[in-house]
Amino acid sequence: MTLLTLTRDVAAGSPFISHLILEPPTTLVLRALVLSAYSWLVREAALGSALWLVGSASFLLWQCWDAYASGKRQAAALQDEYALQLRVSYFAQKLGAPETTRLPLGKAAIPATATADFSHAAGVRSFDSIRRRVQCVFAGKAQLWGNDWSDDACGRCEEGSESSSSAALLAANVTRCLPRLHRFCLEVRRGAALDGFVFEVRGRHFASDLRSFAATVRSVLSIISAGDPSAADCFRSSYIPKKGWYFQFARESIFVTTFAPCYPSSNPRYQFGLQPDSCYILLQPEESFLRHDLPPDKPRSATNWDSPVDVRDRIRVNFRRAGREYRIPETTSYPPAEFIVAPLDPLLDPPVQFWRPEVIDSEERRQAEQQ
Repeated sequence: MTLLTLTRDVAAGSPFISHLILEPPTTLVLRALVLSAYSWLVREAALGSALWLVGSASFLLWQCWDAYASGKRQAAALQDEYALQLRVSYFAQKLGAPETTRLPLGKAAIPATATADFSHAAGVRSFDSIRRRVQCVFAGKAQLWGNDWSDDACGRCEEGSESSSSAALLAANVTRCLPRLHRFCLEVRRGAALDGFVFEVRGRHFASDLRSFAATVRSVLSIISAGDPSAADCFRSSYIPKKGWYFQFARESIFVTTFAPCYPSSNPRYQFGLQPDSCYILLQPEESFLRHDLPPDKPRSATNWDSPVDVRDRIRVNFRRAGREYRIPETTSYPPAEFIVAPLDPLLDPPVQFWRPEVIDSEERRQAEQQ
């Protein structure tokens, strides 16, 4: 590195140079002492004497050691600074391994899916017939990405292990979709007009009733959260039932809505008798609501039911007229988690605490006793 380059990089605030010059004070003091001792040796010892030879050899060995130690410190500092980027890179490479088709890029190669458009994924095509019937005015025109469910995502499972094999199949499908979801979040941050990512879960047993559906949603969100490249892992938080909690992935805040065939026609999460073997988890980035200029939230009592004045009013009125009115709190500050999995009767039943498996189990026992 030339003096001109060094001067230019320091002036530009180069991170490499900042690590180079910001050594621990003890290291700088040690270097000053060693250089002073060697300068004294050069002045006082006779050229070629035993003292001069030993001193020069020791100085050269110390220089090698100092360069090695300095390099290790710089490498550690750089690794700490770029830890998130390195983790994301490793995350995408490892979990994207099943995508074997690759495109040349100089001497390197990138997965062909890195340039793909996932708006025609199987999950999106399957969900299309449902979302076009939903009373939300944005649903029909929303730009979605989705997953491609695979029944062979984790290989063939042994007979007699349906429960464990179903859990493994679900986990494998969520895991193989994480790089795609991560790219979706990056595209949203870049400004792409994307409104949601729909994750389709195939198999009637995943949503045969509210309990199984709640367990499925819990599993999907917990796996997505555990694979968050930002390491936030929001689903492990003790604040899930609190007002300030929200689901996030790759530092993108996400509104979660779910649909299942177990809901009756009076429920806003009804699937209209379509896709009876699938349930859906729709991840909507908050950025989408901002882009569509959705008006601020308001209490139920502030809704203009007779003469809707904004989009939020029209959506609420549309659902009520269709006989699928949903619970609207009398406050704009409420726990979002309580609205992820809707109860069978959204106006009368208590919120489904799907993140707590023991609550779902106790609710199932209570219903069985009443029957």
